Amino acid sequence: MELIVSKFGGWANSTSERVKLAADLFEKNPARKVKINSAIGKVEGLPKVTDLLVEGADKSLKTGVFPADILEKIRLNHYSVFEPLGISREKINEIVSILEGYIKQRDSLSADNYKALIVGSGEELFSRLDAYYLAEIRKFDAKYVDPREIGHYLEGSPLDGKIRDDSYENLKNLLNFSGIIVYPGFFACDIKGKPMIYSRGGTDKTAADVAKALGATSYENWKDVDGVYCTDPRVVQNPKMMEEVTYKEIRELSYISFNVLHQEAMLPVMQAGIPISLKNLLKPDSKGTTILSKRNVNTDLPVVGIAHMENICFVNIEKSLMNEELGFADKVLTIFREHRINIEQITTGIDSIGLVLSVKEFNEKSVYTGVAESTRKMINFEEFAHYIKTWLD
Repeated sequence: MELIVSKFGGWANSTSERVKLAADLFEKNPARKVKINSAIGKVEGLPKVTDLLVEGADKSLKTGVFPADILEKIRLNHYSVFEPLGISREKINEIVSILEGYIKQRDSLSADNYKALIVGSGEELFSRLDAYYLAEIRKFDAKYVDPREIGHYLEGSPLDGKIRDDSYENLKNLLNFSGIIVYPGFFACDIKGKPMIYSRGGTDKTAADVAKALGATSYENWKDVDGVYCTDPRVVQNPKMMEEVTYKEIRELSYISFNVLHQEAMLPVMQAGIPISLKNLLKPDSKGTTILSKRNVNTDLPVVGIAHMENICFVNIEKSLMNEELGFADKVLTIFREHRINIEQITTGIDSIGLVLSVKEFNEKSVYTGVAESTRKMINFEEFAHYIKTWLD
């Protein structure tokens, strides 16, 4: 049986027109059974809902008061999207009042659990209103399902959770619901019911985990672009669209510069062999790009895509007879690890080792000085060069 999990991000959820287009997709194809939602994105004249929630949670923890102006902006965001769809302000206020109830739990939760509860509520508010729109306005058989009630458990840090293995079995219970399941992304809870969230961008992770649990035949991710280009269209004019690309290929490209999906979000569907379909919500009939285990088209392409990194830094360390010294590279990497600097790429020569890293990892004088001093003490280097090259304006 065909079963499609469809994810809609902040951009797709930021106007009433796009919410309507998303609903149309479920009307066209009954195989679309699960709708995974982000919070409302950028609405004209207002910040993103998640940004507002982060700011509100931080100020609430610092001052003891959740700013009224932030709560009002969150309310206005939801008015902007759902009033034109025929939902009354009374109903919207009823749903937003859920957040007001969460705000009152500040003293009963740890700081991180409280922040997880607040920051993740944007997905809940949108999804509850979206389910109401689908069921009451569009007359679909649609139901909101809460991750905490279905047993979607995370573990680890409350603000950077990872799914527990037993959650996959619990998520299979979503198959017991008829019609369209409206499921919020990003937030869940731990095994004891305490609030937790995935890291930022976690709705992609939610969708991938749900798709894996349900054995979906496809995972759709609806965006504002036609698919994935073979290179950056901001740099190269009219690049070719990739009709198909493998999980491995897209992960390699994403690691460098392709902003397609959250890296961790691809792992569950990759492990389950579920194809990912990247589609344009404004052009739903276009092919888009499919990410899968093995390409069926253009299988003989020598080059699939070309990516780049902006603002990189090259650190070159030279020492005579370096190649004769056992463990030299390990010593160098240890220095950078101790300074919490991630290495992007390594090149080696007979008497040198070169490290490529992001400027943002290495742009503070104190960090540079610390690395240089540590290197001097540990390996008695002859030359320590620090070059910064910006590849793109």
